[in-house]
Amino acid sequence: MKMKKVSSIILTAAILLTTACSDNNTSSVNSQNSTVGNSSGGVTDNSTNSTVVENTPNKVDDKLPQCEPANQPDADKYDAHIMKGTDGYYYTKYKSVGDNKATMAVYYYDKASGQSIPLCSKPQCMHDGNDFCTATGGGIYRIYESLVTMYNGYIYRLGNNAAETENWSLSLLKMDLQGNELSEVADVFSVPMTDEIQITPQIRSAVFHYGKLFVSVSILRETWENALYIVDLASGEVKEINIAPAENGTKKWGESVCSYITADGDYLYYTIRCCRFDNTTIQSENHMTYNRTVMHRYNIKTGATEVISALPDVYSSFTVADGIIYYTVADRSDNTISLYSYDIANDKTTTLADKLQQNYVDGKYVEQNQKATVVTDKKYLYVCTRGLTGHYAESNADKYKQDDIDFYIYSLDGKELLHGLPGIDMTMDSYAYSLSAVDGELYLNFSDEVYGDEEDLSGMYTIKTEDLINGGTEWTKLYKAIN
Repeated sequence: MKMKKVSSIILTAAILLTTACSDNNTSSVNSQNSTVGNSSGGVTDNSTNSTVVENTPNKVDDKLPQCEPANQPDADKYDAHIMKGTDGYYYTKYKSVGDNKATMAVYYYDKASGQSIPLCSKPQCMHDGNDFCTATGGGIYRIYESLVTMYNGYIYRLGNNAAETENWSLSLLKMDLQGNELSEVADVFSVPMTDEIQITPQIRSAVFHYGKLFVSVSILRETWENALYIVDLASGEVKEINIAPAENGTKKWGESVCSYITADGDYLYYTIRCCRFDNTTIQSENHMTYNRTVMHRYNIKTGATEVISALPDVYSSFTVADGIIYYTVADRSDNTISLYSYDIANDKTTTLADKLQQNYVDGKYVEQNQKATVVTDKKYLYVCTRGLTGHYAESNADKYKQDDIDFYIYSLDGKELLHGLPGIDMTMDSYAYSLSAVDGELYLNFSDEVYGDEEDLSGMYTIKTEDLINGGTEWTKLYKAIN
């Protein structure tokens, strides 16, 4: 399906490509070797340089698939995760189940026929949320709609058991690709319900890697805190990973702990924003005397945790491929963004794109939305200046302008290959979008929020990345997923 060119996304900013090496002569990866005795996850508000964490080793099969950094499930991406089968795609969509109710269902889209059906093989099933329907969640489970993921031949879903009355529990479920069975893999965690209006835990980020699920969750214990879990998909074994504490007597800022996690090789990467304030009662950015985002990497096999200290104190997003960290930095003073790489083994920082001029820069820190986000499919780097998921509404035009949403593709060594998204029209008054890349293809899940009919522009679109770079504009419209 051919669509109009997106004039609103393409800017004429010039790109200056320069290279700079880190002037740090010592290793920027610091091993942590002391123990924190904290049964609730090893998280403390205050620490010194020598206060660290200890985790036990894990049995790992590194022949199993690694994560796809440009196609990770994310609590804010709403079905941007692509579940590609041999002859079609799997996706989630709201389905009416009567009495003005809807449930989240898994569908299968057949490329040859262009038809979608609920992923349930049960004869005469109404797909109405009953206990036997695989597509609509198996009845008792409330499903986190944006965290439905295909990994190693199965579809995994995170949900909580609605039949529980005393505890709020997070369960990991899996279904086969024919819709024959939905089964529980593991109970990830359970917390007591303290009142009738119990605030439910919030999933922050999740990644499937080496046959395991890693998931960070904001939960209420004595206070709200972010916890990090590892689930073995074969055995169902669950462990909580002890998270590194804040450094130098600082405190962790808000939801900055493991707000985004990703994996590469033997390591899981996460960040913590550490702050100190000059006012004990007013703790805001205006009162910070110390503000640093610290990256950690957790060795999945040994359980050891390291600090990667070469990155700047403030950066917007990061992704990792083959031991190289790619990250973006936003400068609000002149509304520019820059892209860098850090080679961990060689302790070398390289500037890939310096001060790309934007009309407006929003998110500055890793934990924020609408930030300059970089991801990789380990062949290309994809940069979207307002996040991989975003919304535009004419009513917010003063702050959220269409031409603020900008897109780039780079080679891994920093060569600009594409600027803009040719062939996609995003000039309507209100829309939502999300981007993913997998198997050499770029995917745009687009929702025109003004019109809701199946025949409108809304849908999942795809084009081969190489074709797009070489001037192609023909996007294929697939299924219509949730927005």
